[in-house]
Amino acid sequence: MATRLRQPAEKLKPVIDPAGWNAAEIEADEDWVYRFSDHEIAEIMDAAAALEASGKDLVTTGREDFALPKTGKTLGAIYEELKSGKGFVQMRGLPVTEISRARAAAMIWGVGSYFGTAMSQNSNGHVLGHVLDIGKDYNDPMARGYQTKAAMTFHTDPCDMVALLCINTAKSGGASRVLSSVTLYNEMLKRNPDFVADLCKDFFWSLHGEISPGGDPWYKMPVFTFDDGFFSARGASTHARKAQDLPGAEKWSELRNQAVDLFQELTQELAADLPFEQGDLQILNSHVTLHSRRPYEDWEEMERKRHLFRLWIRNDDLRPLPRQVRDNLLGIEVEGFVPRVTLDASEAA
Repeated sequence: MATRLRQPAEKLKPVIDPAGWNAAEIEADEDWVYRFSDHEIAEIMDAAAALEASGKDLVTTGREDFALPKTGKTLGAIYEELKSGKGFVQMRGLPVTEISRARAAAMIWGVGSYFGTAMSQNSNGHVLGHVLDIGKDYNDPMARGYQTKAAMTFHTDPCDMVALLCINTAKSGGASRVLSSVTLYNEMLKRNPDFVADLCKDFFWSLHGEISPGGDPWYKMPVFTFDDGFFSARGASTHARKAQDLPGAEKWSELRNQAVDLFQELTQELAADLPFEQGDLQILNSHVTLHSRRPYEDWEEMERKRHLFRLWIRNDDLRPLPRQVRDNLLGIEVEGFVPRVTLDASEAA
């Protein structure tokens, strides 16, 4: 069972942290779901309507433009759970079917402002992402997993927190999957400490071609890191495997291949499947959770396709991080980019 106790974390020693939970307890008790009250929903909807009516560019707005005098306290408690508890929360009940896409964008943007600052998610400066299958090949080094309907390897996005608002569900499949990277680290440490030691060394990670002229097509940082007594992890995912084929990146040793194989094997053993309903808003602490999804069958009509709004959120107070990690969690910023919000899903994807 998870513990509310946290002890200073040390490399190559078991990590004791409230974010260390197992799938059985998550699936047995939905205390990770927060159901908004009618009053809270009304307050959020009023704030979203006011923000939309203001005509302001969402990029220029913040928490002060999304007043939630009562619900703000709820979001503060949820932030504490993300920071010092399980590391993920699923908020339920937002009436996305009753409002326009523009108002839904204002809603996730405004709620997200209570957790941190939204960052650019691609070279076009899109700060509101659209998780939508546009027919890309998941094996393409330049493709991003959210542009496909394939099952994805467990990963973390390059941000402190990722927020996902479910606009439409798939025809079938596509369940959200989450696991504790604390639990995964501890299990790997039991089975093979040499593998863990290798994952504490630098990896190359693909930037998917989203770089400024003359820039390296990759960045470097470990999978597992420690700073000021706190553990943090990234997903040893397809982003890292793809990077081996980029100029200047190194090929993996046999030890590293075996380490990543065990990492991915354990993700399947330890992950919890979470129902993701229309109107659910899921927020994950990227330092202590990994996420993925099941493959899915989609609807033919574009307006009915599985569609999530996504924010990459920066919050430097969430958890102490090594400088190398912090420097690589600043969103995707390329030469000449301008942060912007687009409601055109195909353009943003």
